[in-house]
Amino acid sequence: MMYVLGVSSFVGCALSMFSAMIAWLCFARISMPRIEKSLKEQGIERVDWDGPGFRVLSYTIIILFKTKRLNDENYQFVPVTASRQLATQTDWWLSLWLWGSFGVAMVCMIILSVFFPELLQD
Repeated sequence: MMYVLGVSSFVGCALSMFSAMIAWLCFARISMPRIEKSLKEQGIERVDWDGPGFRVLSYTIIILFKTKRLNDENYQFVPVTASRQLATQTDWWLSLWLWGSFGVAMVCMIILSVFFPELLQD
């Protein structure tokens, strides 16, 4: 029984990570071009350096978590206020899908590492 739980946690982790990858690509291909085109039309510049896809995470964070702590003064990676105004309901759902998938994957990894360490060893 414990083995089945461990394997199902491993499968859940793998599926969640795959889901997060698909959500990442969907957001980058659907939401980001529209938002960045609108920002460019408004004359708002964005950071040219992206690194390993950091802009995708930045946009999803500011769209999903609408807190006052994330504002233009203390978050320099993307224009916060303008991006939130340009975001649609679809952008919010894609952001939720991305971060929800990451969250489920992290929970599965913690379950695996705490309760089933033998499955992670060679």
